[in-house]
Amino acid sequence: MAGKAKRHLGVVRFSAFGDVVLLHSVLAESADAGDRITLFTRPRWAERLPAHPQIEVHGLDVDRGPYAGFFGLLWFWWGWMRSADLTAWYDGHHHIRTRSSRFIAWLLRIPRGVVPKPRGARRALLRGGAGQVPNAYELHRAALAALAWPAIQPLPSLPRSGRVVLIAPHASRETKRWPLDQAAQLARQLEAEGYEPVFLGGPGDAAPEGFRAQLGSSPSEEDALWRSARAAVVCDSAAQHLAYRYQVPAIALWAGTHPVGGFAAPSPVRHLPDSERISCQPCSILGADSCRRGDWACRQKIQAEAVREALRALGV
Repeated sequence: MAGKAKRHLGVVRFSAFGDVVLLHSVLAESADAGDRITLFTRPRWAERLPAHPQIEVHGLDVDRGPYAGFFGLLWFWWGWMRSADLTAWYDGHHHIRTRSSRFIAWLLRIPRGVVPKPRGARRALLRGGAGQVPNAYELHRAALAALAWPAIQPLPSLPRSGRVVLIAPHASRETKRWPLDQAAQLARQLEAEGYEPVFLGGPGDAAPEGFRAQLGSSPSEEDALWRSARAAVVCDSAAQHLAYRYQVPAIALWAGTHPVGGFAAPSPVRHLPDSERISCQPCSILGADSCRRGDWACRQKIQAEAVREALRALGV
């Protein structure tokens, strides 16, 4: 970036890709003209994040090599922060790996903020409480606003008049996935009505036969798909946060997890189910690989026709 930035915010967030996309969206909303934001995350996530003219993303491998250990990471923060001309530092992870960055920011007298973790509210919800866990987007926005980086502009939204409807039934944990037979039924309905369903997923995922699939696509291919999509159907995964980042109208499906757990993306993402949850839902905040009841009742009620009706409410 040419010239000196008006302000320079340093940010760190490792964790899962969906968490990083979520934070990236909030940072994009907080960047004013002349600002610069430097985000450190895992290298494989740095490659996949959408480009933003004021956000520089750097991959930092904390799983192997010189930054895997606490002191190696500490020395990196010391060297980088001293030369970065930072006006603020934000720990968007609040983990043992990122606390070292706050310590160095404190030594260098750089204003610093950290995202709060509502662990008590999460435990209460899983014990059967009726309260809602604070939303992760709002937690980041409030913490950044306290650091004098409030949300000041909405994410850009493109016209959505094409025929491509993205279907992303996969997630990292089994309780968050939508069964492929229902996804295929929805795809057949959409295809019969003149839409082009495209299945998204990772290299180890599967898609129903007979439909276009982009599994393990390159970052540029995935970026082009999101930019061209009319709408999307996603699960509680990185896909729902990508839908928000690209401002694609989307229906998010929740099974073992639930929007009250705090990770629901804002509009234009809408959430199904939005009715009364069953007694064991959510069984986990972040998802699990087995059903305690054994009947997968939370997934059984997410039928293709209900999802099609929800898409109609989006104008699809």
